[in-house]
Amino acid sequence: MTTTLYDPSHLFPVRFAKAFTTSTYHSTAPNIDHVPLDDKALRVSRVASGFSRKIVTCPAGTPGPQAWEAIYPKDSYKPSASPRGGFSFYLAGPPASDSTTDFSFFAAAREVLFSYAVKFEHGFLFNKGGKLPGPYGGADEEVACRCSGGRQEDRDRCFSLRLMWRYTDGAGEIYAYLPNVPENDVLLSIPGTVKDTSFGWSIARGSFFFAPGRWTVVAQRVKLNDVGSANGELELFVDGVSTIKASGLVISTHLDTCVRGAQMQTFFGGGSPDWASPQDQRAYFADISGAILS
Repeated sequence: MTTTLYDPSHLFPVRFAKAFTTSTYHSTAPNIDHVPLDDKALRVSRVASGFSRKIVTCPAGTPGPQAWEAIYPKDSYKPSASPRGGFSFYLAGPPASDSTTDFSFFAAAREVLFSYAVKFEHGFLFNKGGKLPGPYGGADEEVACRCSGGRQEDRDRCFSLRLMWRYTDGAGEIYAYLPNVPENDVLLSIPGTVKDTSFGWSIARGSFFFAPGRWTVVAQRVKLNDVGSANGELELFVDGVSTIKASGLVISTHLDTCVRGAQMQTFFGGGSPDWASPQDQRAYFADISGAILS
């Protein structure tokens, strides 16, 4: 890892009521709880076996000071293939209150922000594409955690909003599983958007790019719709700039649906070997943060 700095203020590009972060830069800010980069503190669950995720020290002067390291071995793709590359788990965040029933930092919120910094090492080869962490939710935890991989059952009761890189130039997008309702076709008005109801929406493909050797701060705002109304919103800030924005969406069709945390997944793929990592390589994930906006 090299000493390529970034602006940690980009983790929180909008006003919020309450937040948490693993960034030491924000450790004394009001309304922000500082938590360690630790599975217990962040309430990590459903950790997939066989992956090499570990905590490493960021270089001096880089906000952090720690990061999760993802290793993508040569020929790795999708979590079920061998060798396994990247990591896969779910993150609920610290309790937002003293309630013992507070199963997710975000659970009671209608509008949230989830952000982190990611860096692909120098010389990283993106190949055809791969997945990156993003928010998820649903009417219950079991349904919400099945909202990926092309699954069709209960698609109206869950959502997944991971990010993705594509192509050899690291083109970025929101890779979204949303209810299959006609109202969400409003997304097709955004340049670079591709609808695939068998898998996920590719929203604003190529609206930004990841570059090897430098940190990129991504902050994703999610506003749930009122059930029965198409007034949900998605917005992605990249290095502090609003890069993707969509409104008039149906994210929730059930009253029990809530944001349950972050789907912390990264891997090459795609579900076939031509998506595989072309070499042994690494990426780093730091300053994991979340906020309640309303």
